[in-house]
Amino acid sequence: MDQRVVLPGLIDGSPQICRAPSFLRASLPIRLAADRVRLSGVVLAIFALLNSAGAYACAACGCTLSRDWESQGISSKPGFTADLSYDYLNQNRQRYGTAAASPALINSQLAAGQEVEAYTRTQTVTASLIYNDDDWGISVQVPYVMRSHGTYGTTAPLGSSYSASADASVGDIRLVGRYTGLSEEGASGLIAGIKLPTGNFGKNFDSGTAAGTPLDAGLQIGTGSTDLILGAYTTGTVDTYGWFLQGTVQHAVATQQALGNLYYRPGDAYQLNTGIRYAGFGAKVSPMLQLNVIKREVDSGAFTVPVDPVTGVSVSGGTLAYLAPGVSVRVGGGASVYGFVQIPIYQNVNSLQLTPGYTLTLGLRQSF
Repeated sequence: MDQRVVLPGLIDGSPQICRAPSFLRASLPIRLAADRVRLSGVVLAIFALLNSAGAYACAACGCTLSRDWESQGISSKPGFTADLSYDYLNQNRQRYGTAAASPALINSQLAAGQEVEAYTRTQTVTASLIYNDDDWGISVQVPYVMRSHGTYGTTAPLGSSYSASADASVGDIRLVGRYTGLSEEGASGLIAGIKLPTGNFGKNFDSGTAAGTPLDAGLQIGTGSTDLILGAYTTGTVDTYGWFLQGTVQHAVATQQALGNLYYRPGDAYQLNTGIRYAGFGAKVSPMLQLNVIKREVDSGAFTVPVDPVTGVSVSGGTLAYLAPGVSVRVGGGASVYGFVQIPIYQNVNSLQLTPGYTLTLGLRQSF
């Protein structure tokens, strides 16, 4: 079954440079210096929130975080930034609609012929390189995905047709550009990018009764599709707090035949991210809080997207919201480390799907 529903986070759409507002440039030198500290520690950090590991790749692995306040493409001057992040997700909770699936419901769906999955565990290491100038920025994101999956199959009693798979390879690469010149302060901008079909989408089950047969399309490391990414953002500050708001849409514009030459197209993803950051501790330590929301449309493709045998609904797609506390710490020499824990606060999935209890993100950023 397609587990890529677990996803609201954004692609790297963060502006790369922030120009001080005109009233600050007109201030006294001492005031200006203090305000620049605030700008670099608050406004620029907010801009970095506009990055995430991507829509469909994240949908598959469950990473829904708009992952950076200070770690993806933020710089006080033109130049390069490198980022290395690690995401951990264990989808092991059965859910039907907005509620946890009861054993009776699971057995009822199994008796009707629906697949009941055991878990999908995904670890992703993403290397990103970002270049910024005054009004433009571009980033390249290369994920390496390690995914293991187990399913009880479609045969009662539960566990009698258990199968498993494991795969590790480069995922779908993303190229994302952003324009930050919509306002003098760089507080609003546009995002445009593309996801390439570089990830493996031809994996088979390794063991069990399904050994040698294709793994479900939604569980492959890549989607096999070329996707267009469009979005916009705005940011601001209030006293020692910074805030941001960003929305994006991702749409598959081209697909490839996979899984025995069968058709598959991932559903569109609509994402909304917002967050705040507290700068009262100075520039070194930055507590953060994000709200990540995504609505994922159902996938399409005959024989590649499971269907609920009772309701006829596609077993893919849904709407999810996560609250993500985190912190970024500067360690000197242009380097910073960061970490987030995502906690689900709303999950509404189509039919019976696996969802995580939490996700974990750790990262290191270096500016040059």
